[in-house]
Amino acid sequence: MTGEADYLAIAICSAVISLTLWVTFAASRRSRSATGFFAAGRSITGWQNGFAIAGEFISAGSFLGTTGLIFYKGVDGAVILCTSVVSFLPVLFLLAEKMRNVGKYTLADVLVFRTGARQVRVVVALSTIVTGTFVLLAQLVAAGVLLESVSGIPFGLSVVVAGSLMGIYVFVGGMLATTWVQVIKSSILSVLAIIVCLGILAKFGFSLPSVLSDATDNAAAGDAILTPGLIFGQTGAINLISYSLAFALGTAGMAHILIRFFTVPEAATARKSLGWTVALCSAFYLIVIVMGFGTAALLGPDGADRVGAGGNLAAPTLVTELGGGVGTVGGSIALAMVAAVAFASIVAVVAGVVISAAGTFAHDVWPTVTRTKAADTESTDIREAKIARYAAVAFSIIAIGLTMAIGDSTNITYFMGMAFMVAGSAHLPSLLLSLNWRRFNSTGAVWGISVGLASTVISLMFTEALWLGSGPAPLTIQLPVIITMPLGLAAAVIGSLVAERRNGIKSDRDEKFAEMLVRAETGIGAELAEAH
Repeated sequence: MTGEADYLAIAICSAVISLTLWVTFAASRRSRSATGFFAAGRSITGWQNGFAIAGEFISAGSFLGTTGLIFYKGVDGAVILCTSVVSFLPVLFLLAEKMRNVGKYTLADVLVFRTGARQVRVVVALSTIVTGTFVLLAQLVAAGVLLESVSGIPFGLSVVVAGSLMGIYVFVGGMLATTWVQVIKSSILSVLAIIVCLGILAKFGFSLPSVLSDATDNAAAGDAILTPGLIFGQTGAINLISYSLAFALGTAGMAHILIRFFTVPEAATARKSLGWTVALCSAFYLIVIVMGFGTAALLGPDGADRVGAGGNLAAPTLVTELGGGVGTVGGSIALAMVAAVAFASIVAVVAGVVISAAGTFAHDVWPTVTRTKAADTESTDIREAKIARYAAVAFSIIAIGLTMAIGDSTNITYFMGMAFMVAGSAHLPSLLLSLNWRRFNSTGAVWGISVGLASTVISLMFTEALWLGSGPAPLTIQLPVIITMPLGLAAAVIGSLVAERRNGIKSDRDEKFAEMLVRAETGIGAELAEAH
């Protein structure tokens, strides 16, 4: 349903977007080469990269979707946020520095370091694009709902506006512009979240127990809002474990997160950037938990009509209530601020995903399909950056079409969970084996990624969120990563052993693994590789 236009919200949204567009065009001069476009010239500092990575997480999925999920489902929604913070530990201890030392622009660079196999690049690219598609759907649904509520623009046209902006960010400014847009957005959103949290607590005498007490009294779910099971249902324990694994381990396989480690000058900076990320995300997610229960406490059971079927308008509705209600000056200003920042957040996140998908296509798929030879490194780099720009436009158009097809009734946190599930099942096992197992080879990578991706997509089609058949969904586990991740890992191991037995042990395999191990742990050789 189309809402009434709030011209103040439109004006503030336009001002924030104008600021980010100015940053984008200012960065365009430094984004012409492949290194400039894909990796921001490797010039990003630790705190900048930390804010940018946090910006990928402090998104519509957490700010809008999870607030609504806690409003409807209570403490189960808070579990997702807690596991999201834990998810940075595998990245910190297992991947961050090694990724920076081994890779160049994309996730496939790490997986093909030891084999150089073209087919590995293709399957990684396919999996990366599928993962990015789920993230794009989540963010664009939120953008459409948000713009529709504050501007009166129909959902479909709202999605077109957001999708067009993300294409501009990537086409013009590349990774440098996307990074600075994330930094600006993270800073503004963090300040806004603190203000909202203080506003909620002020309503209840700065007593969190009072917030929770009123939430149980007013929420449609009643006391159950503080009891695990509203999301996880009868298969509570298994669902909880699987849900937690998807978010806790999926981060370590998310391509648009991992490629940010290629933007810093050295591995030590990659490690430092995660410290900033953990600090920002931890504080923000605690605030979102307060916001979710605060929404239930302040809006009551009748609030469901205002936050929408998917709960994606819970945060804007809450902020309007804190500002004095609908129709008041305070309510309009509060709504305008949260709408502007949330919209900027959405567009920044989708820009990061698009540059990951476009970079994967230009750097991994296009040269493989066309059999392009890198005889002239400089011309090849320029060509890849150009192809990536046009690929970004194509991905934007596809994402817009898919978003309008699925509509606005699904909670966007579910889509984010699907993205984490693909990443954790298809990417993470092969990444870890590639960096740590001497016997891993290209066949293992192809098998592991293919089985992880296929099992994820197929299993999701039998869950409640995507079930198209009649009657209840056959699979009660909503994010069955507890099934698909072991399948991806087993396929990678079995594929490697089968190929080893078929082809015999090659002496150059041990040499390549030793080279990768030294480079991953020390960084020796990384600078030379970048120069070429």
